Amino acid sequence: MSDYRQQIPRYFFGFAALALAGYFLQVHSREPVVFFASLFFLVICVTDTFQSRIPNLAILSLVMVGFGYNLLTAGMPGGATALAGMLAGLALLLPFYLMGGMGGGDVKALAALGALLGPADIFQVFLIAGLIGGGMALVHLAFSKNLKRILRNWRTDFMLLLVNRRLPERAAGGAADKYQYGAAIAFGFFFFVTWGGLL
Repeated sequence: MSDYRQQIPRYFFGFAALALAGYFLQVHSREPVVFFASLFFLVICVTDTFQSRIPNLAILSLVMVGFGYNLLTAGMPGGATALAGMLAGLALLLPFYLMGGMGGGDVKALAALGALLGPADIFQVFLIAGLIGGGMALVHLAFSKNLKRILRNWRTDFMLLLVNRRLPERAAGGAADKYQYGAAIAFGFFFFVTWGGLL
């Protein structure tokens, strides 16, 4: 399968997230939280789709907006909410980064969004993004040029796990293929805004 075919999911999900960000930016222009989050996703989905990176400037800008908005609307308790949300967003994705499953920009993006939303709402976005991201990963896998090799490795690892009762070193090493998770976070946020949380 050509490299072009392998990139189809990246551009499909990236453009879908961009379209949603533009839509929510217009429809919710009078709701500061949704407006600023949508603007953030508009920026990072472009860079994540085309450059496989999320700019630190965009992340820092959303952190500042999150703290500023929460301090302005709720005073010092709002600042505490922003801090707790940022730390929660960081903690939720940090294990996946340490296992090699995603880039540092994705972790920082969820942390920045947490500063705007607070800990309870960022947890809901994390859950929804996880489910959507799992589906996205399957689509990326289906388009992978290494699909047969990956499936063969999974089968071998599973058999070794049954026999040895522990993960093989290759599986434990976290050699998972990375893809743009910024779009999954965006989908999770827009789902949460529209339909609410899962719990």
